[in-house]
Amino acid sequence: MSNQDHKLNSSFSYLVILAVLISLGVAGRLLPHPPNFTPMAAIALFAGFIFVKRYMAIVAVIATMLLCDYFAFGSLSASWFGSKSMFVVYLALLFPIVFKNFLQKKLSVLKIAGAALASSIVFFLATNFAVWAFSPMYAKTLEGLMLCFTMAIPFFQNTVAGNLVWSGVIFGVYFALRNFSNLRILNQKDKSIFS
Repeated sequence: MSNQDHKLNSSFSYLVILAVLISLGVAGRLLPHPPNFTPMAAIALFAGFIFVKRYMAIVAVIATMLLCDYFAFGSLSASWFGSKSMFVVYLALLFPIVFKNFLQKKLSVLKIAGAALASSIVFFLATNFAVWAFSPMYAKTLEGLMLCFTMAIPFFQNTVAGNLVWSGVIFGVYFALRNFSNLRILNQKDKSIFS
């Protein structure tokens, strides 16, 4: 499936979907939830898939994170963004966008689940390595690194579950709206997109 098949019908459509994704991300991060069970990777995955311009997917993720961090911590301080660990978190949350072309060729439940799982693994490895490398919590030894990853396993389980569930919800809603509604912004040429 080419990018043209996924092109939305107007700039307004882009803004509506962008606003919905940001709203979902803010609600999903700020409302009570198990640790790491958020829609962020699923939003990045879907935004990468649906927006023709990759920068729109980046805007969806970064705007959501900035709003959440502002409301959760009361300000966007320089020290917060000067943190190397937070920089890695933001980069890891942008990673799912790389699956854009992979998903657009022929979308399937298996591809969505695979991309969500790969995104979970990358997030786990990158962010926990950053915690080990940039914080004083663990000794800068191989044993310290292994302890860091071991302590993060419960969070990894939530990350995987959250990414799979939220990806299923977001892509499922997209599939339902595209196939069972008259919303022009989601009508696509390829009717077998989920086959």
